[in-house]
Amino acid sequence: MAHIRRTKGRIAGMTSPIEPGQDAERIPHGIAASWGVAAAPQRGPKRELTLERITEVAIEIADEEGLDAVSMNRVATKLGFTPMSLYRYVSGKDDLLQLMFDAASDVPLGTFDGSWREQLTQWGAIVRAGYRAHPWLSSMPPSSTPSTPNRIAIVEAGIHAQRSLSLPANLKLTVTMLLLGYIGMFQLASHDTVHDSVRAALPELVTEDRFPTLAPLVAEGLFDEPMNDSDQVFFFGFNRFLDGIEAWMREGVDGALERDHGLPAAVTKDGKVRDALKSVREAEGRLRAAQAKAAQAIDRVTERERKAAAKAEAKAKKRAKTD
Repeated sequence: MAHIRRTKGRIAGMTSPIEPGQDAERIPHGIAASWGVAAAPQRGPKRELTLERITEVAIEIADEEGLDAVSMNRVATKLGFTPMSLYRYVSGKDDLLQLMFDAASDVPLGTFDGSWREQLTQWGAIVRAGYRAHPWLSSMPPSSTPSTPNRIAIVEAGIHAQRSLSLPANLKLTVTMLLLGYIGMFQLASHDTVHDSVRAALPELVTEDRFPTLAPLVAEGLFDEPMNDSDQVFFFGFNRFLDGIEAWMREGVDGALERDHGLPAAVTKDGKVRDALKSVREAEGRLRAAQAKAAQAIDRVTERERKAAAKAEAKAKKRAKTD
């Protein structure tokens, strides 16, 4: 899957179905601006700023000082303009935060190789790198419905990494959102603000008489350094999610469906019920296989059409040069 780029608020290569200013009240201004289809909040003198530059400076402030340091006044001052100048581009701080969230989510999503687990692991590492580059991102929990270009691109890439799995598309989306939640919450938990003096005092404060299980670990230096931001800890948790998904898929043949339905043991032990559930599992298995086959066919045709379009475009450009 080719890397999806944003260009001046739009996704490169995409044509928006909504023209700038058209039905502006249909969607919030910040989201519309991220797609490049928002009308200017206010009219004013000739513009000397750009929405991209305003967002870039706001991100710089957040990266250096945290999200609380970002304000319309602070961004305007750093740009050398008045706060009112910014309101010709964004309607307020909420819009600016939405644009920051999307812009900071622009990560290099490319084609992933290997098994579905390996591909999801590569995807997870890239998304996590974005959160580590901009720690404040985890303070803005992602919506269950992604609505801006780069957040949608992340979800798209997560689902695409599972294309070899015989799962319905809605379950692949569920897996993607589950992993996204883990990445964000892990980064949030890794914000270690413990003062060095407190860390140094922990061996004396965490005594064996009060905390018999944890005290020996503290004495061994478990908390001498923050541990939550390490790759080892992150991927330990990430891989356990993948283990669970893999185990669930294996168990689906033998009994996971019964548990997912929440049926009492007395019901699932009935022979007719078990036979009926087995038929359901087999039918769902055939459906998943058919869906996977269809997805692969769609991928092949889409790639073929993309190459054909690129070839036609190249020929057109060549003819234009010779004319």
